[in-house]
Amino acid sequence: MLREFRVREILDATCRVVASHGFQGATVERVAEEAEIAKGTVYLYFQNKDELFTAAVEQGIQNFTGQVRTQVAEALTPIEKLQRLIEVSLELSDTYRDFFKTLLLERNFLAASPNHPEAAHMLDLYLAHIHFIEEIIQDGVRVGVFRPHNVEASAFVLNEAIRGCFQQRALGLTARPVSEDAGILLDLFFNGVLNQHQNHEEPVS
Repeated sequence: MLREFRVREILDATCRVVASHGFQGATVERVAEEAEIAKGTVYLYFQNKDELFTAAVEQGIQNFTGQVRTQVAEALTPIEKLQRLIEVSLELSDTYRDFFKTLLLERNFLAASPNHPEAAHMLDLYLAHIHFIEEIIQDGVRVGVFRPHNVEASAFVLNEAIRGCFQQRALGLTARPVSEDAGILLDLFFNGVLNQHQNHEEPVS
């Protein structure tokens, strides 16, 4: 238990250092200082800087997806679940904005070679979250709330829409409240941008 507590403490400190200094500016010395421990103590748990940063990112993502799942579980209907999914995702992204901004803009683990151990594990975490979204949408199709369609594709689309919205917020390009951004995403996801009341010259496939 002491080891788990110490590791969690070090990884939390690493996330804060990465958020403040980026991956390039983050060092083991700064992590140790942030965690208020000796530098050598970090190496008792992690072999090197890359292993430390990878573990910190994994913990950050797992904490994020875990909190999203917990909040979504409280909703009753598929529509309410998707609404909570979007709102909580944006709320948590705002709470840990600097960390996720650095992760998205400075170091994309998914861009590494698929055979690389880091990329493989990150891909597993990413796909687990996609499958979670897919299950919500599939439930909606099952009960007739959503029309039958390629659920896997729509799960990817919705996740990327949330990510795009976060990037807009993280870059300071909008000051909209989370609830408003969530409403915009839900409207686009459910209704699209096509004016259904207009006659179109060509059918949309």
